Amino acid sequence: MPRLAVCGKEGRVRRVGWLGCALAVLMLAGCGYEEVEVEVGYKGKARLNPWLAAERFAESYGFDVESLTTWKAPDGDVSAWFVPASVLNNESFVRRAEEWAANGGHLVVLLDHAGAEINDWRTFSTEVEVEGALGAMFERIGIDLKQRESDHKSWSTENIRIEFDGENYQLDAGAGKQVSVEGDPPGVFASVATGEGRVSALADARVFRNRWLGDRDHAAFLLALIDAADFEGSVRFSRGSSLSFWAMVGRHLWAILIGVAALLVFWLWRSGVRFGPLEAAQAPGTARSYNHHLEALGGFHWRTNRAMDLLAPLRERIFDQAQRLGHKGGRGADEVHAWLADRSGLSPERVAAALETVRPADGMALARIVADLQQLSRSIH
Repeated sequence: MPRLAVCGKEGRVRRVGWLGCALAVLMLAGCGYEEVEVEVGYKGKARLNPWLAAERFAESYGFDVESLTTWKAPDGDVSAWFVPASVLNNESFVRRAEEWAANGGHLVVLLDHAGAEINDWRTFSTEVEVEGALGAMFERIGIDLKQRESDHKSWSTENIRIEFDGENYQLDAGAGKQVSVEGDPPGVFASVATGEGRVSALADARVFRNRWLGDRDHAAFLLALIDAADFEGSVRFSRGSSLSFWAMVGRHLWAILIGVAALLVFWLWRSGVRFGPLEAAQAPGTARSYNHHLEALGGFHWRTNRAMDLLAPLRERIFDQAQRLGHKGGRGADEVHAWLADRSGLSPERVAAALETVRPADGMALARIVADLQQLSRSIH
């Protein structure tokens, strides 16, 4: 009986398992899927350079194209320059660009949606603040720049017609800024002659970006701006004003190297061997001999008023030796000075002065007494 009960439980478990598998198959059979394509942007060069299509379009018409990621002052070989407003962010850049345009170039300033870092598939605001120097240049040449009113209806980006160089172009453009020439209604594009060249302002730079260059008359309008220059030359597209590390090294390394070379030359001049010493050479000191020690000891005793203590042992030795020798020769103590004078060749007065215990009057007297005592000591021995 227990064996039959176990078999019954296993059977129920198997039936439940097969039922679950059948339900899973039915559920999977009733499911479906749908493929959805979502545009996320370009890859490769087109992702980094929003003007890649415009550059290749200009090259297809035989123009020499320069693509710049950093600021570079324009020269006489450039006929048209498309530059974002964020690049012209200081007085120096604006002044040089305006001078170049006055000499015959065509400067096209791109206002909103012109940054290289902008993703064309995102909808957040990409408006930029026009710097004071650039705004002052627009005011000087006669281009009126203003911000679109916040309560204005959404500015349509379809079927906007502009006129340039006698031709009409249909653009899909709209931005938060409006530009116009004095006396004309505000729009997305304004262009004025300055000197021998021209300055143009485009409020919405998206018409020349990779994603929209092929729409409407965007490419034809780009070609018209390039042909508007008074002379033939290269076409320049700028993406930003930031300097890369290697560009900074190439531009500023020479100043650092000059500074390091100057420091190196100064260090070599300070530490290297010279033709002659700056100060007179001093002979190296020699080890003090016994005489030097006696001289120093005598000077110390003279300064401390103890010179007589230094001479006392020598006087006692000379006097005792002289008395001993005089006693052997049958002379008395009162004849010692005369005997020493005969033996040493000194006068009796100098012998008496050398053997007296009176403090010398000065250094000269002390030197003379010491010399006399030395001669008396040599004469006895």
